[in-house]
Amino acid sequence: MMRNALLKTLVAVVALTVLMAALGFVFEPQLEAGAQWVAERLGFAGLAAILLFTDTLVTPFPPDVLLLVIAKSVLAAEWPVYVGILGVVSAWAGIQGWAIGRWLGHLPFFQRMFGEFRIEHEALFKKYGLWAVLAGATTPMPFSVTCWTAGVLGVGFWPMVMACLFRIPRFYLYYGIVVAGVSLFNGKA
Repeated sequence: MMRNALLKTLVAVVALTVLMAALGFVFEPQLEAGAQWVAERLGFAGLAAILLFTDTLVTPFPPDVLLLVIAKSVLAAEWPVYVGILGVVSAWAGIQGWAIGRWLGHLPFFQRMFGEFRIEHEALFKKYGLWAVLAGATTPMPFSVTCWTAGVLGVGFWPMVMACLFRIPRFYLYYGIVVAGVSLFNGKA
């Protein structure tokens, strides 16, 4: 099972790199113009607010798009600061998502929805929930879904915090992947 998860993660990271390389090659001027426009209109605070919203709630918006905006705009000059702050914001969003899941887990609708799954997996999830959240925090899996599920199934606060903190190095790693992918064909970040 772990080998399968690692293989899927590796495939997803390679696919992300290839996608970024293809986008960087085909749409270089558009990427730079779009990233600059977003950075100028929203600023870094706007990017952080978007991330807080999308990583707290279940949305189909991948945070790696924001890393692309940083890489292709004036924000790239101070990227270590901005990427680190986004990692902290994402970790905080995961904790908020966990809290929402804890609250929802007490509602009858969600108790019915997770009923059989909860009966079969709750003990396992409480024991190994840290690892499930850690997988969601470090891989392209939907982080918000992982956090909500951890809350519904009763993963403890401190294991949740520890797993969410891995969002910070994940953002640095994925920023490197985004920059490497975009610059693969055009020779610049």
